[in-house]
Amino acid sequence: MNDGIDEFEIIRIIVDVIGQPKPRFSRIGDDLAYLPKKRGKVMIKSDMLVEKTDIPRGMSLKQASRKSIVMCVSDFSAKGVMPSAALISLGIPRGIKESDIREIALGLKEAKEEFGIEILGGDTNEADCIIIDCFMVGFSDKIVERKGAKPGDIVVTSGFFGYSSSGLKIMLNGLNADQEFKERAIQSVLMPNPRLRLGLALAKNNLISSSIDSSDGLAISLHEIAMNSKVGIEINHLPTTDEVKKFAEMNNLELNNLVLYGGEEYEIVATIPKNKFNKAQRLAKRIGENIIPIGKVTKNFPKVNLSLNSKIIEIERKGWVHLK
Repeated sequence: MNDGIDEFEIIRIIVDVIGQPKPRFSRIGDDLAYLPKKRGKVMIKSDMLVEKTDIPRGMSLKQASRKSIVMCVSDFSAKGVMPSAALISLGIPRGIKESDIREIALGLKEAKEEFGIEILGGDTNEADCIIIDCFMVGFSDKIVERKGAKPGDIVVTSGFFGYSSSGLKIMLNGLNADQEFKERAIQSVLMPNPRLRLGLALAKNNLISSSIDSSDGLAISLHEIAMNSKVGIEINHLPTTDEVKKFAEMNNLELNNLVLYGGEEYEIVATIPKNKFNKAQRLAKRIGENIIPIGKVTKNFPKVNLSLNSKIIEIERKGWVHLK
């Protein structure tokens, strides 16, 4: 049992004390924040990668530093905003080797080139373990928020779930897996792929009513959309594959737990009005991406349910939560 408080409770307490920003600024609690300016908005995001919690055994420092940027890019993807630049602050343990610093730098360079952003500087300080904090900036006239879903909208994901949670179990616990699946699952942990191109295209064409990055898990993402949009959500299709199902069976694992509560997927979870769904699917296919329909938005606020095989199961609000 954990008698402490988790990250969501910490955020709630801080907001209760300091209050929400003035009306022209974004409210605390979405994937990106924005600042008003004469034309459009300045979009900002910070995310911290900490060695003890975010770098699993088997992940190189190069992959970890790339991931520190992926974590922010994924949020920009879900909001439909192109990131422009970043500041990177490093917490470095005393005695770290020069080769380790170079490896961290190579990962940052790879991400910089992959996502077309500029790294403008940052800060360094001593820490007990490696910490990489990314502060990212972009510019846009609009943002797709977590609120905006309406009853009747189709709930979608940008990819399949269960690979990252399976990969972590293989890496950390040595669970059995077919070789091809093992490689794919571990790769999803080491080299996550945020759906920036898809998020930008969907937002530009005004095709999604609400959206969120899924890095804390599918279940939490669905609950966040439901709570912010004041709607219910009913899922009738798990966005996973036969090989994930086989892995769950091989290791006597609950499939729903792998798919709903794993986290670290960096996919987009969104809602699309019915009359825009076909256009969204065609657009995704044209750019080589996926849109997977998994359910619908309902009036049953704030219920988030899984309806499969004539059974209705409540999807709990749990997933990857720091300090939980």
